[in-house]
Amino acid sequence: MEINIILPYKETYSEKLAGAVSLLIAEVKNRCKFKKNIKIFGSLILKKPLTKDYISCDLSNKPFYYIYGKTSYYLKNIKKKISKKSIIEIHNRPQAANFFINNNNNNNNKIILYLHNDPLTLRGSKYVYQRMHLLKNLDKIIFVSEWTKRQFFKNLPVIDSEKSLVIYPGSNLIKKIPKKKNNIVFAGKLNQSKGYNIFINAILEIMKKNRSWTCDIVGDDPRYYEKIHHPKIHYHGWLPNEKTMKIFEKSKIAVIPSTWDEPLGRTAIEAASRGCVSIISKRGGLIETNRHGLFLNYVTKEELYNKLNKIINSPSLINSYSKKTFKEFKHSINKTINQINTIYKELK
Repeated sequence: MEINIILPYKETYSEKLAGAVSLLIAEVKNRCKFKKNIKIFGSLILKKPLTKDYISCDLSNKPFYYIYGKTSYYLKNIKKKISKKSIIEIHNRPQAANFFINNNNNNNNKIILYLHNDPLTLRGSKYVYQRMHLLKNLDKIIFVSEWTKRQFFKNLPVIDSEKSLVIYPGSNLIKKIPKKKNNIVFAGKLNQSKGYNIFINAILEIMKKNRSWTCDIVGDDPRYYEKIHHPKIHYHGWLPNEKTMKIFEKSKIAVIPSTWDEPLGRTAIEAASRGCVSIISKRGGLIETNRHGLFLNYVTKEELYNKLNKIINSPSLINSYSKKTFKEFKHSINKTINQINTIYKELK
C-alpha cells in the first residue's frame, strides 16, 4: 500500500533549513521497512530535498489558488496525485486531516494525524467538537509527547483512545561519549519563546568569570534579536542537522531555557544523545526529554546563571550528569522507527 506523507504547507524539507517535522520524516523515509512505498508531499520546489520521492505541489504557476485559499489548493493538488487506496499521514495540520476525512470516498484511505504542537493552538483541533470529530474519523492520532496528548484530550468526554499513541521523535545514540571541550551550546530560534534573551544575559556573566569556557549559538530568527559580540561566543546561524550534532558532541553543556510550553523539544533529545549535561526549563513536554536534566523551576537570568555557575565549577558533577544522561538515554530513533513500522503494518 502506498504511504503518502503530507508536510505542513511551507515546511522546508531541505538539509540546511529542515525543522523537527522534516527531520523526523526524513528519518522515517530512510529507515522504515516500508520506505519504498513512501512519497512525501510539500508545497515548495527544492533543489536538494532531504530524501528521494519528494513531490512538490508548487502553487506559483497557479494564478487562481487565492480564490480557494493556499492550503485548500495545496491539498486538492495532493489528492489528485495519490492513489484511491493508500495511507495518508498528515503532519501537524488538523485542518488538512479534516480535508482528507471529508474526501475519503468509501473509506478506502487510512488516515493518520501526527501532532507536533499543542492541538489547542492548531486550526481544526482547538475546540472539543473538532477533536471529537478527529478522534471518531481518523485511524490513528500520534503525539510527540505525553504533554501533547493530554492537551488533545483536555475537556473531552474520554481520557484516551486505542487510536492514540505517543511516539517520541528519537535521535541516534553514538557508541560512547566523545572527548568534550569546555563549551556551552544553545540551538534554536533566537527569540524570547526559546529563552534566547535570558540565555545571552546569563552567558555573558559566565564568560566573564570563566575564561576557559566558550559558547556556540546555532540558529537565527527573522525578527530582530540582540547579537552579542564576544571573542568566546560564536554565532553559526542555521546549520544542517549533522553539523549541529557535531557541536553537541564537542560540548559539555546544552541549554534549552524555553519560556513557552514546548510540545517536546528535539534539541534536548539530540543533546542528550551526545552526552551533554542539559539545563532545561520545566515547560510543556521538555521534562520528558531527559531523565537527568538540570531543570529550571523559573526561567530567569539569575536561576540560569546559578545553574551554569554551579555545574561549571564542579567537573565531577559534569562528568556524573553526562554519564547518567548518556547511559539512560530513552529516545532512540530505532524505537521511533519500530513503532512507526508497526502502525504502517497494522493499517496496510
